[in-house]
Amino acid sequence: MTTPMLAMAVDRAPLASKTSGRPLIVVIEDDYRSSMALTMLIDDWGYSCVAARSSREAVRTLGHRLGNVAAIITDIEIDGQMRGIRDALAIAATIGHAVPTIITTGHSDYAAVASPFPVVRKPFDPDILHQWLVHRLGAAIS
Repeated sequence: MTTPMLAMAVDRAPLASKTSGRPLIVVIEDDYRSSMALTMLIDDWGYSCVAARSSREAVRTLGHRLGNVAAIITDIEIDGQMRGIRDALAIAATIGHAVPTIITTGHSDYAAVASPFPVVRKPFDPDILHQWLVHRLGAAIS
């Protein structure tokens, strides 16, 4: 379980470490097409990316690279439940420090949800996400 302090600090986290000169981004998304589209964009922007359907899958997939996570992009609704915020907080808690996180949602009623993270509505302009990554992590090394 995470503390409220961690939840409030997540988007104000310091720059995270980098993997092979490329910041590592975790995408938590249960829709395959959305996950692949985000992964391709993030890779095109010069960042490294790992996609997962949940925080557990992300932790399992990343293994020893978990501490290298520079940012998290997560859908708010995973498998029909509002799990995105919980999953992002779980990853940060497992890592042991706050991680810059942004929430995406295709549901207008979720867009106003109280969140310690910025929320963008789908479909969103990819430039918004790219600008957020550059602002939080700096430009990626291509």
